[in-house]
Amino acid sequence: MTLKITSIVALTLLLTACGEEKEDLKAQKAPVVTVDVVEIKAGEVLRSIAIPGSVIPNEQVDIYSEVSGRIQRIAFKEGQSVAKGTILIQVDSDILKAQKAQLMVEQELAQKDEARKKSLYQSKGISLQDYEVAQSALADSKAKLDLLNVQISKATIRAPFSGKIGLRHVSEGAFISSSTLITSIVQENPVKIEFSVPEKYARNVKIGQVIQFKTDGDSKSYTGKVYAFEPRIDEGTRMMTVRASLPNPGGLIAGSFVSINYDMGKEENAFMVPTESIIPILKGQKVFVVRNGLVEEVPVEIGIRTPDKVQVIGNLKEGDQVLISGLLAVRPGAPVKTKLAGK
Repeated sequence: MTLKITSIVALTLLLTACGEEKEDLKAQKAPVVTVDVVEIKAGEVLRSIAIPGSVIPNEQVDIYSEVSGRIQRIAFKEGQSVAKGTILIQVDSDILKAQKAQLMVEQELAQKDEARKKSLYQSKGISLQDYEVAQSALADSKAKLDLLNVQISKATIRAPFSGKIGLRHVSEGAFISSSTLITSIVQENPVKIEFSVPEKYARNVKIGQVIQFKTDGDSKSYTGKVYAFEPRIDEGTRMMTVRASLPNPGGLIAGSFVSINYDMGKEENAFMVPTESIIPILKGQKVFVVRNGLVEEVPVEIGIRTPDKVQVIGNLKEGDQVLISGLLAVRPGAPVKTKLAGK
Protein backbone atom coordinates (compact mmCIF):
# COMPACT_ATOMS: atom_id res chain seq x y z
CA MET A 1 0.00 0.00 0.00
CA THR A 2 2.81 2.38 0.90
CA LEU A 3 4.57 1.55 -2.35
CA LYS A 4 1.42 2.39 -4.31
CA ILE A 5 1.03 5.83 -2.66
CA THR A 6 4.69 6.60 -3.25
CA SER A 7 4.30 5.80 -6.92
CA ILE A 8 1.28 8.10 -7.28
CA VAL A 9 3.12 11.00 -5.63
CA ALA A 10 6.12 10.48 -7.87
CA LEU A 11 3.92 10.39 -10.96
CA THR A 12 2.16 13.62 -9.92
CA LEU A 13 5.46 15.44 -9.40
CA LEU A 14 6.67 14.24 -12.76
CA LEU A 15 3.55 15.49 -14.57
CA THR A 16 3.77 18.86 -12.80
CA ALA A 17 7.39 19.27 -13.78
CA CYS A 18 6.55 18.41 -17.37
CA GLY A 19 3.70 20.96 -17.38
CA GLU A 20 5.93 23.71 -16.05
CA GLU A 21 8.58 22.85 -18.59
CA LYS A 22 6.00 23.06 -21.38
CA GLU A 23 4.81 26.45 -20.12
CA ASP A 24 8.41 27.70 -20.00
CA LEU A 25 8.98 26.48 -23.54
CA LYS A 26 5.72 28.06 -24.66
CA ALA A 27 6.72 31.39 -23.08
CA GLN A 28 10.11 31.20 -24.68
CA LYS A 29 8.57 30.51 -28.08
CA ALA A 30 5.89 33.31 -27.80
CA PRO A 31 6.91 36.10 -30.19
CA VAL A 32 7.59 39.56 -28.76
CA VAL A 33 5.15 42.08 -30.24
CA THR A 34 6.56 45.07 -32.10
CA VAL A 35 4.60 48.24 -31.45
CA ASP A 36 4.70 51.79 -32.79
CA VAL A 37 5.35 54.42 -30.16
CA VAL A 38 5.77 58.16 -29.85
CA GLU A 39 8.20 59.77 -27.46
CA ILE A 40 6.44 62.49 -25.51
CA LYS A 41 8.03 65.87 -25.09
CA ALA A 42 6.88 68.85 -23.04
CA GLY A 43 5.90 71.74 -25.25
CA GLU A 44 3.77 74.83 -25.68
CA VAL A 45 0.28 74.41 -27.09
CA LEU A 46 -2.58 76.81 -27.68
CA ARG A 47 -5.34 76.24 -25.16
CA SER A 48 -8.35 76.21 -27.48
CA ILE A 49 -11.67 74.40 -27.01
CA ALA A 50 -14.67 73.91 -29.29
CA ILE A 51 -18.03 74.50 -27.59
CA PRO A 52 -21.60 75.47 -28.56
CA GLY A 53 -23.23 78.78 -27.63
CA SER A 54 -26.10 81.15 -28.37
CA VAL A 55 -26.52 84.72 -29.58
CA ILE A 56 -28.35 86.90 -27.05
CA PRO A 57 -29.30 90.58 -27.40
CA ASN A 58 -27.49 93.30 -25.52
CA GLU A 59 -30.80 94.26 -23.90
CA GLN A 60 -34.23 92.67 -24.12
CA VAL A 61 -37.49 93.31 -22.27
CA ASP A 62 -41.19 92.54 -22.61
CA ILE A 63 -43.39 95.64 -22.46
CA TYR A 64 -46.29 95.69 -19.98
CA SER A 65 -48.45 98.53 -18.65
CA GLU A 66 -48.13 99.45 -14.99
CA VAL A 67 -51.68 100.85 -14.96
CA SER A 68 -54.95 99.29 -16.13
CA GLY A 69 -57.04 101.03 -18.77
CA ARG A 70 -58.14 101.19 -22.37
CA ILE A 71 -55.55 101.79 -25.10
CA GLN A 72 -56.09 105.19 -26.69
CA ARG A 73 -53.21 105.09 -29.15
CA ILE A 74 -50.51 102.73 -30.39
CA ALA A 75 -47.56 104.83 -31.54
CA PHE A 76 -45.25 102.16 -32.94
CA LYS A 77 -45.07 99.72 -35.83
CA GLU A 78 -43.93 96.13 -35.58
CA GLY A 79 -40.22 95.78 -36.39
CA GLN A 80 -39.64 99.52 -36.01
CA SER A 81 -36.37 100.83 -34.55
CA VAL A 82 -37.03 103.36 -31.78
CA ALA A 83 -34.92 105.60 -29.57
CA LYS A 84 -34.96 105.53 -25.80
CA GLY A 85 -37.95 107.47 -24.43
CA THR A 86 -40.09 107.13 -27.58
CA ILE A 87 -43.82 106.88 -26.79
CA LEU A 88 -45.11 103.39 -27.59
CA ILE A 89 -48.58 103.23 -26.03
CA GLN A 90 -50.99 105.79 -24.60
CA VAL A 91 -53.45 104.37 -22.08
CA ASP A 92 -56.67 106.28 -21.37
CA SER A 93 -56.03 108.49 -18.33
CA ASP A 94 -59.11 110.74 -18.42
CA ILE A 95 -60.42 109.38 -15.10
CA LEU A 96 -57.04 109.91 -13.48
CA LYS A 97 -56.88 113.46 -14.81
CA ALA A 98 -60.37 114.17 -13.39
CA GLN A 99 -59.24 112.83 -10.03
CA LYS A 100 -56.19 115.07 -10.26
CA ALA A 101 -58.40 118.16 -10.85
CA GLN A 102 -60.45 117.26 -7.78
CA LEU A 103 -57.33 116.80 -5.67
CA MET A 104 -55.93 120.14 -6.80
CA VAL A 105 -59.09 121.86 -5.50
CA GLU A 106 -58.79 119.98 -2.21
CA GLN A 107 -55.12 120.90 -1.96
CA GLU A 108 -55.89 124.59 -2.55
CA LEU A 109 -58.47 124.50 0.27
CA ALA A 110 -55.99 122.68 2.52
CA GLN A 111 -53.35 125.34 1.85
CA LYS A 112 -55.75 128.15 2.77
CA ASP A 113 -56.86 126.32 5.91
CA GLU A 114 -53.25 125.71 6.94
CA ALA A 115 -52.32 129.38 6.40
CA ARG A 116 -55.35 130.63 8.40
CA LYS A 117 -54.69 128.26 11.31
CA LYS A 118 -51.02 129.15 11.30
CA SER A 119 -51.96 132.79 11.82
CA LEU A 120 -54.41 131.86 14.59
CA TYR A 121 -51.80 129.65 16.27
CA GLN A 122 -49.22 132.43 16.18
CA SER A 123 -51.73 134.78 17.85
CA LYS A 124 -52.59 132.01 20.33
CA GLY A 125 -56.12 131.75 18.96
CA ILE A 126 -55.90 127.92 18.59
CA SER A 127 -53.83 125.16 20.10
CA LEU A 128 -50.76 123.58 18.53
CA GLN A 129 -52.74 120.38 18.04
CA ASP A 130 -55.36 122.16 15.87
CA TYR A 131 -52.60 123.70 13.75
CA GLU A 132 -50.85 120.31 13.31
CA VAL A 133 -54.12 118.78 12.09
CA ALA A 134 -54.24 121.42 9.33
CA GLN A 135 -50.58 120.75 8.42
CA SER A 136 -51.25 117.02 8.22
CA ALA A 137 -54.24 117.53 5.94
CA LEU A 138 -52.16 119.66 3.57
CA ALA A 139 -49.32 117.10 3.51
CA ASP A 140 -51.79 114.28 2.83
CA SER A 141 -53.31 116.22 -0.07
CA LYS A 142 -49.88 116.81 -1.61
CA ALA A 143 -48.95 113.12 -1.29
CA LYS A 144 -52.17 112.01 -3.00
CA LEU A 145 -51.56 114.48 -5.82
CA ASP A 146 -47.99 113.23 -6.28
CA LEU A 147 -49.23 109.63 -6.45
CA LEU A 148 -51.84 110.54 -9.05
CA ASN A 149 -49.22 112.35 -11.15
CA VAL A 150 -47.10 109.20 -11.15
CA GLN A 151 -50.07 107.08 -12.27
CA ILE A 152 -50.88 109.53 -15.06
CA SER A 153 -47.25 109.48 -16.24
CA LYS A 154 -47.28 105.66 -16.32
CA ALA A 155 -50.29 105.75 -18.65
CA THR A 156 -47.78 106.86 -21.29
CA ILE A 157 -45.55 103.84 -22.02
CA ARG A 158 -42.13 104.70 -23.45
CA ALA A 159 -39.22 102.71 -24.83
CA PRO A 160 -36.84 101.89 -21.94
CA PHE A 161 -33.83 101.88 -24.29
CA SER A 162 -33.02 102.22 -27.98
CA GLY A 163 -33.80 99.08 -29.95
CA LYS A 164 -36.10 97.24 -32.32
CA ILE A 165 -39.76 96.61 -31.52
CA GLY A 166 -41.09 93.06 -31.80
CA LEU A 167 -44.58 91.82 -32.65
CA ARG A 168 -47.63 93.64 -31.27
CA HIS A 169 -50.04 91.66 -29.04
CA VAL A 170 -52.72 94.34 -28.46
CA SER A 171 -54.95 96.64 -30.50
CA GLU A 172 -56.25 100.17 -30.02
CA GLY A 173 -59.35 100.16 -27.85
CA ALA A 174 -58.35 97.01 -25.98
CA PHE A 175 -58.49 97.05 -22.19
CA ILE A 176 -55.15 96.08 -20.68
CA SER A 177 -53.89 95.34 -17.19
CA SER A 178 -50.45 94.87 -15.66
CA SER A 179 -50.43 91.24 -16.88
CA THR A 180 -51.14 92.05 -20.55
CA LEU A 181 -48.13 91.61 -22.84
CA ILE A 182 -48.02 94.54 -25.27
CA THR A 183 -44.83 93.85 -27.25
CA SER A 184 -41.10 93.36 -26.74
CA ILE A 185 -38.07 95.46 -27.50
CA VAL A 186 -34.60 94.16 -28.31
CA GLN A 187 -31.28 95.99 -28.53
CA GLU A 188 -29.30 93.93 -31.03
CA ASN A 189 -26.18 96.03 -31.44
CA PRO A 190 -23.88 95.12 -29.84
CA VAL A 191 -24.77 91.45 -29.32
CA LYS A 192 -23.63 88.96 -26.73
CA ILE A 193 -22.53 85.35 -27.12
CA GLU A 194 -23.35 83.10 -24.17
CA PHE A 195 -21.73 79.70 -23.64
CA SER A 196 -20.56 77.38 -20.87
CA VAL A 197 -17.10 75.90 -20.26
CA PRO A 198 -16.38 72.68 -18.34
CA GLU A 199 -15.27 72.99 -14.73
CA LYS A 200 -11.71 71.90 -15.51
CA TYR A 201 -11.24 74.97 -17.75
CA ALA A 202 -12.94 77.46 -15.40
CA ARG A 203 -9.73 78.78 -13.84
CA ASN A 204 -8.37 79.57 -17.32
CA VAL A 205 -11.22 81.94 -18.23
CA LYS A 206 -10.03 85.57 -18.36
CA ILE A 207 -11.61 88.88 -19.32
CA GLY A 208 -10.49 89.95 -22.80
CA GLN A 209 -9.94 86.46 -24.21
CA VAL A 210 -10.92 86.08 -27.87
CA ILE A 211 -13.52 83.69 -29.26
CA GLN A 212 -14.06 82.80 -32.90
CA PHE A 213 -17.50 81.48 -33.88
CA LYS A 214 -19.78 80.64 -36.77
CA THR A 215 -23.55 80.55 -36.99
CA ASP A 216 -25.44 77.51 -38.22
CA GLY A 217 -25.53 77.46 -42.00
CA ASP A 218 -23.11 80.38 -42.41
CA SER A 219 -19.45 79.95 -43.31
CA LYS A 220 -18.55 83.48 -42.18
CA SER A 221 -16.41 83.68 -39.04
CA TYR A 222 -17.05 86.26 -36.28
CA THR A 223 -14.80 87.44 -33.46
CA GLY A 224 -15.84 88.45 -29.95
CA LYS A 225 -14.17 89.16 -26.60
CA VAL A 226 -15.02 87.74 -23.19
CA TYR A 227 -16.35 90.51 -20.95
CA ALA A 228 -17.96 88.65 -18.03
CA PHE A 229 -18.50 85.22 -16.48
CA GLU A 230 -20.35 83.70 -13.55
CA PRO A 231 -18.26 83.65 -10.34
CA ARG A 232 -19.36 80.08 -9.55
CA ILE A 233 -19.70 76.63 -11.11
CA ASP A 234 -23.22 75.30 -11.69
CA GLU A 235 -23.57 72.33 -9.34
CA GLY A 236 -25.94 70.52 -11.69
CA THR A 237 -23.99 70.76 -14.94
CA ARG A 238 -20.48 71.34 -13.53
CA MET A 239 -20.13 74.16 -16.06
CA MET A 240 -19.43 77.89 -15.80
CA THR A 241 -21.39 80.40 -17.91
CA VAL A 242 -19.33 82.90 -19.91
CA ARG A 243 -20.37 85.86 -22.08
CA ALA A 244 -18.55 87.60 -24.90
CA SER A 245 -19.63 90.65 -26.91
CA LEU A 246 -19.07 92.17 -30.34
CA PRO A 247 -20.60 94.82 -32.62
CA ASN A 248 -23.39 93.28 -34.68
CA PRO A 249 -22.49 93.45 -38.39
CA GLY A 250 -26.14 92.81 -39.18
CA GLY A 251 -26.19 89.05 -39.66
CA LEU A 252 -26.45 87.93 -36.04
CA ILE A 253 -29.96 87.18 -34.77
CA ALA A 254 -30.78 86.75 -31.08
CA GLY A 255 -31.35 83.11 -30.19
CA SER A 256 -29.16 81.72 -32.99
CA PHE A 257 -26.95 78.69 -32.32
CA VAL A 258 -23.21 79.24 -32.75
CA SER A 259 -20.15 76.98 -32.87
CA ILE A 260 -17.35 78.55 -30.84
CA ASN A 261 -13.59 78.14 -30.95
CA TYR A 262 -12.45 79.54 -27.59
CA ASP A 263 -8.81 80.70 -27.37
CA MET A 264 -7.86 80.37 -23.69
CA GLY A 265 -4.19 81.28 -24.08
CA LYS A 266 -1.16 79.00 -24.04
CA GLU A 267 -0.43 75.87 -22.03
CA GLU A 268 3.21 75.47 -21.01
CA ASN A 269 4.93 72.07 -20.61
CA ALA A 270 2.00 70.14 -22.07
CA PHE A 271 2.30 66.46 -23.05
CA MET A 272 0.47 65.89 -26.36
CA VAL A 273 -0.11 62.41 -27.77
CA PRO A 274 -1.96 61.11 -30.86
CA THR A 275 -5.68 60.63 -30.31
CA GLU A 276 -5.45 56.91 -31.16
CA SER A 277 -3.23 56.24 -28.13
CA ILE A 278 -6.07 57.04 -25.69
CA ILE A 279 -7.90 53.99 -24.29
CA PRO A 280 -11.32 54.59 -22.68
CA ILE A 281 -11.90 52.84 -19.35
CA LEU A 282 -14.73 52.76 -16.85
CA LYS A 283 -13.49 55.70 -14.77
CA GLY A 284 -11.75 57.77 -17.44
CA GLN A 285 -8.89 57.08 -19.86
CA LYS A 286 -5.49 55.41 -19.90
CA VAL A 287 -2.43 55.03 -22.11
CA PHE A 288 0.15 52.26 -22.46
CA VAL A 289 3.75 53.35 -21.84
CA VAL A 290 6.90 51.31 -22.54
CA ARG A 291 9.47 51.53 -19.76
CA ASN A 292 12.54 49.27 -19.62
CA GLY A 293 11.10 47.18 -22.45
CA LEU A 294 7.88 46.38 -20.56
CA VAL A 295 4.35 47.74 -21.01
CA GLU A 296 2.91 49.86 -18.19
CA GLU A 297 -0.65 51.11 -17.83
CA VAL A 298 -0.95 54.81 -16.87
CA PRO A 299 -4.35 56.42 -16.02
CA VAL A 300 -4.61 59.93 -17.51
CA GLU A 301 -6.91 62.92 -17.66
CA ILE A 302 -7.70 64.59 -20.95
CA GLY A 303 -6.87 68.26 -21.46
CA ILE A 304 -6.60 70.35 -24.62
CA ARG A 305 -7.61 68.76 -27.92
CA THR A 306 -6.35 69.53 -31.41
CA PRO A 307 -7.57 67.90 -34.65
CA ASP A 308 -5.16 64.95 -34.25
CA LYS A 309 -3.69 65.19 -30.75
CA VAL A 310 -4.82 65.44 -27.16
CA GLN A 311 -3.16 66.61 -23.97
CA VAL A 312 -2.66 63.91 -21.32
CA ILE A 313 -2.23 64.63 -17.64
CA GLY A 314 -0.99 61.87 -15.36
CA ASN A 315 2.07 60.02 -14.09
CA LEU A 316 4.12 60.74 -17.20
CA LYS A 317 7.53 62.24 -17.78
CA GLU A 318 9.36 63.60 -20.77
CA GLY A 319 10.91 60.81 -22.83
CA ASP A 320 8.23 58.22 -22.04
CA GLN A 321 7.24 56.12 -25.05
CA VAL A 322 3.48 55.92 -25.56
CA LEU A 323 1.97 53.12 -27.64
CA ILE A 324 -0.05 54.11 -30.70
CA SER A 325 -0.42 50.61 -32.21
CA GLY A 326 -0.92 47.09 -30.92
CA LEU A 327 -3.09 48.33 -28.08
CA LEU A 328 -5.25 45.20 -28.16
CA ALA A 329 -2.31 42.82 -28.45
CA VAL A 330 -0.43 43.83 -25.30
CA ARG A 331 -1.05 43.75 -21.59
CA PRO A 332 0.67 45.41 -18.61
CA GLY A 333 4.00 43.75 -17.86
CA ALA A 334 4.41 42.27 -21.34
CA PRO A 335 7.77 42.72 -23.11
CA VAL A 336 7.61 44.54 -26.44
CA LYS A 337 9.84 45.85 -29.16
CA THR A 338 9.34 49.49 -29.98
CA LYS A 339 9.46 51.39 -33.21
CA LEU A 340 9.31 55.19 -33.21
CA ALA A 341 6.46 56.35 -35.40
CA GLY A 342 7.63 57.87 -38.67
CA LYS A 343 10.97 56.07 -38.65
